[in-house]
Amino acid sequence: NFEKIELNPGETKTVTMQLKGSDLAFVGYDGKWRLEKGDFTIKCGGQTLDINCTETKVWDTPNR
Repeated sequence: NFEKIELNPGETKTVTMQLKGSDLAFVGYDGKWRLEKGDFTIKCGGQTLDINCTETKVWDTPNR
């Protein structure tokens, strides 16, 4: 879920976004949701955040 924020011209606000590992998952060749080990880069405007997943995770249940 995302919260809508409004900005006036020239105004800035700091927002926080929380992600779970399952938010970065995808459906693999076996039909299961998986989060692969590796590096992820999240970009928003001029900001970047590098995330490292240290192990692959596979879910036996649907991604929620």
